Amino acid sequence: MFCLQKKWHAALCATLVLTLSLEGIPADAKQEGERRGNIQIEADKGLALDKLSSKERESELVIIQLSGPVREEWKEELEDIGITLGDYIPDYAFIAKIEDEQWRSEVEELSFVEDVMAFTPQSKVSPELRFPGGNRERVEVAVIGFNQRVDMVHTMTEMTEDQDIREIQTPEDAPHISIAKMDQETIEQVIESDDVIAVVPVPENKLHNDVAATIIHADKLASTGYTGKGQIVGVADTGLDTGNLQTMHPDFKGQIEKLISLGRANDASDVHGHGTHVAGSIVGTGEASDGQYKGMATDAKLVFHSIENGKGKLVTDVETILQEAYEEGARIHSNSWGTDDKGEYSLSSFLFDRFLWEHPDMTVLIAAGNDGEKGYKTIGSPATAKNVIAVGATENVRPNLGKNSNDKDDIWVSSSRGLTSDGRLKPDIVAPGSAILSTRSSLAPSKNFYKRFNDHYAYMNGTSMATPILAGGVAQIREFLDEEGEENPSGALLKAMLLTGADNLDEDMREQGFGRANLEQAIETSYKDEKDGIRTREKVTYKVGVSDDTKPLAITLAWTDYPASINAKRALVNDLNLKVTTPSGEKLNGNDFFEAPYNDEVDNLNNVEQIWIMEPEEGTYTVTVEGYNIPKGPQPYALATTGKWKKVDDEEEPKPPAEQKPSRTGKLTKKQKEMEYLIRVNDPGDLELTVEWDEDANVDLYVADNRSEELASAISTDNPKQLTVNLEKSGLYKIRVELTEGKEAKYRLYMKKPGK
Repeated sequence: MFCLQKKWHAALCATLVLTLSLEGIPADAKQEGERRGNIQIEADKGLALDKLSSKERESELVIIQLSGPVREEWKEELEDIGITLGDYIPDYAFIAKIEDEQWRSEVEELSFVEDVMAFTPQSKVSPELRFPGGNRERVEVAVIGFNQRVDMVHTMTEMTEDQDIREIQTPEDAPHISIAKMDQETIEQVIESDDVIAVVPVPENKLHNDVAATIIHADKLASTGYTGKGQIVGVADTGLDTGNLQTMHPDFKGQIEKLISLGRANDASDVHGHGTHVAGSIVGTGEASDGQYKGMATDAKLVFHSIENGKGKLVTDVETILQEAYEEGARIHSNSWGTDDKGEYSLSSFLFDRFLWEHPDMTVLIAAGNDGEKGYKTIGSPATAKNVIAVGATENVRPNLGKNSNDKDDIWVSSSRGLTSDGRLKPDIVAPGSAILSTRSSLAPSKNFYKRFNDHYAYMNGTSMATPILAGGVAQIREFLDEEGEENPSGALLKAMLLTGADNLDEDMREQGFGRANLEQAIETSYKDEKDGIRTREKVTYKVGVSDDTKPLAITLAWTDYPASINAKRALVNDLNLKVTTPSGEKLNGNDFFEAPYNDEVDNLNNVEQIWIMEPEEGTYTVTVEGYNIPKGPQPYALATTGKWKKVDDEEEPKPPAEQKPSRTGKLTKKQKEMEYLIRVNDPGDLELTVEWDEDANVDLYVADNRSEELASAISTDNPKQLTVNLEKSGLYKIRVELTEGKEAKYRLYMKKPGK
């Protein structure tokens, strides 16, 4: 491990090298300052969904294909007709419910609607579950409901009365998802329901410590001097030493905020050794080594979920793990496990993205996997999730421990490579990853470690070890942001800072991501955390000054994207574009690294975009963030740059709405008696609402939390009607406007969020 010494000196040593794959570009094809990789950032246009059957069936579920980037007024017009919009499907389409056949004719006549197609049962089933010739074997699947507020356990029980379904479970915070064991016949019955939009396999996750890891030794890795003070880091892993706070490894004394047994009732011990090793890399104090072998963030605290069950399997209940850690104060979470499923966007990926969308101040790091010797497209899920930081591994510098630990600038040979199955760039970043020395569980046998060091410490290998190293580094950066007065920094901001400050290793980006983590450079970036967000066709302009042309210029845009539909073949939902104009007038597009002139491709796959110039010209750069297609907005985002912000003379940033301008408008009718809005609140405090309407009617106003538990209501006969509710924490909330008297009411809803 390593010690924390000098205040402003930090560099997570690591790097990455060419792997065994044959897909790398020839060396002579690379131009000066160009990123490496055979990567396409533009997806083929069209519906990113399995081919729909041409045979129509009587069903309320349809795909509504729009003519271009989704506008809010289009969604409102569809909802005014009575259409319920569900998951977004690229490009420009929604799964929707049309409960009245007359409404379908109205929809088809709208100028912005290109097509209305039946959403057939065949489109709901993951290809892995389509067994030729039938299959009586029960498999564990997740059934995804159309309505996120409907309890799928009840729905499935009703629709499969004659079928044998085993062990139905559903996450507390995701009632529209049920996990059960069923055979093919039952699956085929379930997908006939209009309440179901997808049936997918449940990933079987494993530990990611098979071959290589990260480096945390004191003489090889220096830190910023920030020790994670005030930060709480969550970990889900095999267990923690004895599982008893009274007899715990000395390095964890006073470090554990909460120890939760999830895999085995009342037993959080670690008979494997993996969890103890991971935790030591983050918060280990070095007590058992007289302070010599420490974790990255010795003043941070730990919330630990023990997830290994009695059979050696991992209980990876994503929603429970993240929610409990969040409620205990964790805003960073490290996960060194996953499935080697060749870049798929799995159920686990979806659940991580969903939680992070709803909790934007959380940062989650996930090990990329250890399948890299098989070549590219070996990244595992849930590292394929859009909103996490997927961590690959570089080598350590311990040549006496083997050939895979002798060059800090090499990518560890087994570190999993990108791209994802839909073409997104993963891993995001790399950190040292082999022969890592960290805390040893007293209950784990020596054979479970790469090498034994002594009774208290051992070496392990894998991206499992790189991930907690970087998680500790994130705790240090978050402490720095606290000192700078940045309240509740978003996960997108931390990702943008890390990727902007990363050292380019001059290797294929499918191996190194955006480079090797460098904490010192990360905290020296100029950054902006734009929490209000933008919508389709809106744009914001910034100015960046460069006075030193000897250092590369990096500008990174990152955003926590809305979770993808599990049906979609591309994961990006809200598409922002990063555009930069250089001092000499050259125009550049984000992520267009790979073929000159670097201004002809626009990324519509990734929720991270970067401009990277090896030898920038001095002067002022114009940076524009553009909301190209925001079907689930508004979309917050973060920016970080190695340059310096300058004042924008001619502001193009959209001005906040005037106090009397309504935040939402709509029409309530007997068919559509209520309208619900999901809003994001970034700060605790008073939410002030006013609704007014014109017709001879009455409209009531309600506020609920994201679990639909009512917090306040205004049900008088006043017009306008006002409601103030004190929100105790940031997060997502629901506002419902309901017609209680009259035939119809055109309403205007005014909103003032806390802190505005």
